[in-house]
Amino acid sequence: MHDFDTNTFRQVLGSFPTGVVVITAAGEEGEALAMTVGTFVSVSLDPPLVGFLPSKTSSSWDAIRQSGKRFGVNILCNTQEDVCRAVARRKKDKLEGFDWSPTEHGTPKLSDRIAFLDCETENIYDGGDHDIVVGRVLSLESVPSTLPLLFFRGGYGSFRPGSMAVEAGISGKRLAELDCLRPHIERLSSHLSLEVTAMCRVDEDLLTVASAGGSNRSVRVPRIGRRVPFMPPIGGVFAAFGGPEAESEWLRNVHEEAGGADRETFAEVLQRVRDSGYAFGFGHEAGKAIEVASLAANETEAPEQRRRLNRVIAEAGLSFNTAKIEREEEYEFHSMTAPVFDADGACAFSLTVWGSKAAVRGADVLAVADKLTRTAESCTADLQRAGRKL
Repeated sequence: MHDFDTNTFRQVLGSFPTGVVVITAAGEEGEALAMTVGTFVSVSLDPPLVGFLPSKTSSSWDAIRQSGKRFGVNILCNTQEDVCRAVARRKKDKLEGFDWSPTEHGTPKLSDRIAFLDCETENIYDGGDHDIVVGRVLSLESVPSTLPLLFFRGGYGSFRPGSMAVEAGISGKRLAELDCLRPHIERLSSHLSLEVTAMCRVDEDLLTVASAGGSNRSVRVPRIGRRVPFMPPIGGVFAAFGGPEAESEWLRNVHEEAGGADRETFAEVLQRVRDSGYAFGFGHEAGKAIEVASLAANETEAPEQRRRLNRVIAEAGLSFNTAKIEREEEYEFHSMTAPVFDADGACAFSLTVWGSKAAVRGADVLAVADKLTRTAESCTADLQRAGRKL
């Protein structure tokens, strides 16, 4: 027995925010079946199982259940409240007017979702007035930089964490070190009101592993999880402070279209980076071109897009790390990067502050450099303290 009614039960549980998903399946004639669900959960890693709890009286769930064992989980992003409400309200043609495509298993997959899981029903258990559906994940994909749609106390919204970080592609050691960096990144971003990111080297690329703050550039592109090649003029901090092997590798990657610069020019650039303790880039158009090209290369992973990215980076050439920043001059400040060293003295990460679209006085750029390098030094000190404890 219990001493509360159904409305009180619903109200109390509404204090717990939940993610919002659209469960989809293909009908007999290939039509899209769909229902909105706020009870999606991760069940097991090995085997990979997920679950959701539809009402037994739901006609949408009955149609999906009768369609077969295949179903898809579309995790909605914070701009898809209209999709969520339409699917919940409509009796038929639930995805009409929204972009979707069938997967290789025939399951409808919504465009612009934050993530998608293609599943096969493993078991259905009794859960009172709901069913408990457990599905085995056959394939999955995600867009790690997108924010989710949440349901809380009867309304929809989202949240922006102080910082976001990748959870794949780097070692467990680097992940632990990244936890030490994130509070510093968040404070610097808040203090400057600019986006701050952290990168590390992964194979032949540079991977953006953490981000704090939002971009106020004219082109707003998600950077978290983004890979760019380790080649001039990108990655100068890792080349300058990564030792002779890293420097040689970076200089070997000088592109034939490097804006008139050659290996000797970039070797001089690295010395300037070592002398100042940071690298920087000026020029909004050059920066915009790199960001657009890198977004395309990461979205498609097509070889031609990667070649285009390499060419665009090379063409930026001498817009990075010019000889001297004059205090009274104005600059199109694109970015500034400083190194972070681990307990072994290796250049483990780089921290980057991304400039705004406005022209910035040299004195203000130098003030950013001071705050950035101080933050990088604090990160290094934390990593060294953490390393001594292990």
